[in-house]
Amino acid sequence: MTEKRIYLDFNASTPLAPEVVEAMRPLLTEHFGNPSTHHWAGAPAKAAVERARAQVAALLGCDPDEIVFTSSGSESNNHALKGVFLANRDRGDHIVTSAVEHPAILRPLRFLETLGAKVTVLPVDGHGRVDPEDVRKALTPRTILVSIMHANNEVGTVQPIAEIAAIARAAGVLMHTDAAQSVGKIPTHVNELGVDLLSVAGHKLYAPKGVGALFIRRGTRIEPFVHGAGHEQGRRAGTENVLLDAGLGAACEVAGRWIGMPPVRELRDRFETRLKELFGEKLTVNGAGAERLPNTANLNFVGQVGAEVLARLPGVAASTGSACHAGSVELSPVLAAMGVPAQEGMGAVRFSLGRTTTWEELEDVLSMLGAASSPTRAAASAGAPVSSRREHWEKVYGEKSEHELTWHQANPSTSLQLIANAGAGPATRIVDIGGGASRLVDALLVRGFQHVAVLDIAEGALDKAQRRLGSRASAVAWVAGDVTSWEPDAPFDVWHDRAVFHFMTCAEEREAYRTAMRKALRVGGQAIIGTFAAGGPDRCSGLPVVRYEAETLAAELGLGFQLLESLREDHVTPTGKVQRFQFCRFVRT
Repeated sequence: MTEKRIYLDFNASTPLAPEVVEAMRPLLTEHFGNPSTHHWAGAPAKAAVERARAQVAALLGCDPDEIVFTSSGSESNNHALKGVFLANRDRGDHIVTSAVEHPAILRPLRFLETLGAKVTVLPVDGHGRVDPEDVRKALTPRTILVSIMHANNEVGTVQPIAEIAAIARAAGVLMHTDAAQSVGKIPTHVNELGVDLLSVAGHKLYAPKGVGALFIRRGTRIEPFVHGAGHEQGRRAGTENVLLDAGLGAACEVAGRWIGMPPVRELRDRFETRLKELFGEKLTVNGAGAERLPNTANLNFVGQVGAEVLARLPGVAASTGSACHAGSVELSPVLAAMGVPAQEGMGAVRFSLGRTTTWEELEDVLSMLGAASSPTRAAASAGAPVSSRREHWEKVYGEKSEHELTWHQANPSTSLQLIANAGAGPATRIVDIGGGASRLVDALLVRGFQHVAVLDIAEGALDKAQRRLGSRASAVAWVAGDVTSWEPDAPFDVWHDRAVFHFMTCAEEREAYRTAMRKALRVGGQAIIGTFAAGGPDRCSGLPVVRYEAETLAAELGLGFQLLESLREDHVTPTGKVQRFQFCRFVRT
């Protein structure tokens, strides 16, 4: 059965609007001429570019000759920042920006600092909003530019650009805004905003990728970003991309009919209301209380990790952060700048709706979230009692034989190699976490290890292991208990965990695990932890898991554990599936 797909990542990219496709179609087969030529072949191409320029200008409320076509929103931002700095060095070298800007602003500014620019990065409040008074206080006689985004790509907060621009204008300072997220969603008339430069990204408003625009107010001193021939009135060299320019123009014309996005705002607000009813205090909304983009819901699933929440939503395309740097489980720089507590921000998920989003799709997401939050679906979710986890694993071991368990290994070679690399020998005290169904204990006994303990939450797993070992079982210390609350009588030299830590899907459990490991492992002792790696499954035995790379696992363990080495292992399950594991060896410092 085909998995249903639900797209809720419109802030990352949008599909082409039908009108955009139609506008571009003739340019794929006809009108191939260079728009800079003056003969019959170039004239239609030139007309298409100028029509597109007028369409963009109409949406922004400016004159067509104030629009420069670019290859992207990032290029537009780079042109604005570098162009103003290079053209105004006789006037000053100071630029003011904010802590929640997109990397397409912050990284070019870091580059300009190497050329002598002085950059002030302003803080934001808990809603992600810049205080205009902070802008006023930051201005100096050397300030040449203020660059504040119109709307944030992650949380959707809309900045008071008109107020900030008025302050800049009164001081004789140019004002730029990155409007990649706001164009086509809320009003972006440049005269109402009072800006001198404004950046547009095509693929954020149902135009193709690879095209953008920069509004440059007539009379603004700015250096060309690309030098060459006199294209774009001498402001950006390079033959115009007729096809993509036409697509952007058509998209801007359509966008004019969607300003404010009332139907989308209604869906977003209804979706947030239902989620609050479902999760109560375990859900918070980033940017709530401030003016936000009508399509954006950035939500904190408190005590969880955003990537894990998405892993429980098969077929749903959403984001744990801005699309350009998605995939990190760390608190995003935007949420950190807003002062969002780590316990909340780690669970942030951005659902960004679009013109085609339906309530039926959102209801499907609500159903999946509701099911994933129930004890029967996620016994290891935030707040799940130990008894629930124990019952789950007792059921798993009761229903399956050892050879049916996906993590069963007759020859745990990778674990044995890392134990050997740790310098372990027969006198080494070693504990195997969750080892009830593992054959590691068998191999250790064969190799003469005399001080082996096995901890497992399920007594059924320990019983099976003891029956398998027979008389040799008496040489092992068997502990039935939960690792997050275990306190051994004496410290161990080696802590081995092949497949327990990755089931810790809430921050409280991971912290409890780390605490238990610190208590159980002597300083200088070594920890060997195996988890599913990137590309591995996101669920196991009916429970969600967290996939780790060596670096992210090291960051998760934090201070006190130094990464020594990591190995990959592809494990074939009894059903023939290949599971990718990441094994890491740490020393406790």
